[in-house]
Amino acid sequence: MIHMMNQLQQYLFELSNRYNATICIKDFSGFLHHDKHLLQILSPFINHTSPYCMYVKGNKKCLRECLDMIPKMLSKCRETHKPFSGFCHAGMYEYVIPIIQKDNILGAITFGCYASNFTPKHKNFLALAQRYTDLDPTLLSQLYENEPQVLAQEDMAVVLLSLEFIASYLASLDNRYSTTEDTAKLASQSKDDENDQFIQHALTYIKMHVTENIRIEDIARYCNYSTSYVSRNFNKTVGMNISTYINKLRIEISKSYLITSDKTIAEIAEIVGFEDLSYYSRVFSSLLGIPPTEFRRRFS
Repeated sequence: MIHMMNQLQQYLFELSNRYNATICIKDFSGFLHHDKHLLQILSPFINHTSPYCMYVKGNKKCLRECLDMIPKMLSKCRETHKPFSGFCHAGMYEYVIPIIQKDNILGAITFGCYASNFTPKHKNFLALAQRYTDLDPTLLSQLYENEPQVLAQEDMAVVLLSLEFIASYLASLDNRYSTTEDTAKLASQSKDDENDQFIQHALTYIKMHVTENIRIEDIARYCNYSTSYVSRNFNKTVGMNISTYINKLRIEISKSYLITSDKTIAEIAEIVGFEDLSYYSRVFSSLLGIPPTEFRRRFS
């Protein structure tokens, strides 16, 4: 199962790269959080991270518009029970593929973040700049024009077949979770989900750069928040500070190397982002109760 999930992640990356698209998994029911490994595998695909989207979502009111679209997407998925496409409030074109278990909409896969020459006038970047005057219309124009163009129909037909298969596979993983209770809550939930959105972006950035030297300033810039907001709200929501979270994630990655590879402890420490071997060993021992050498001896 783990091997299949890893292959799934690799295939999603390949689809994204081949068609210059942003793939995003929308979780309407909480199904991702019932499997920590699945959540980890799909974490690079939880948020829209295109430059245009990130700039738009830097405006708090625009971010709220983005969040308001999630219940609307769920409603459309329930209505159609099949893939559909359209423009978001900021003028990006996307395809939406529902993740359906029986009659319950667990979530959706969105594919695209494409620019288009046929964007409705009330949804293009010019209309966005008129509604939110603190957005720079010149920068909006440049970012939008740098986004990839909508795929040709024959290419999209091939992609849709793949995405529908992936949606079916994700639905099949969640046989334990068939209630519609949580999806019903989504339609009436509070709009104050800003912190949830921030945490998703922060976790995505950390997982994308976990083996690098991550500074709080980098996370703040990526998420469009101040460093004080990032530090305070990350700790409050995740239950630990950023450096502790990064260390735990690195240790988890290093466990796989210890079990499956013949690399030295020093090499593994460097691969996962620890510059100092003794510090890596101390962190490993504090989290797991045994040093990495003993862990390898027991489990390799």
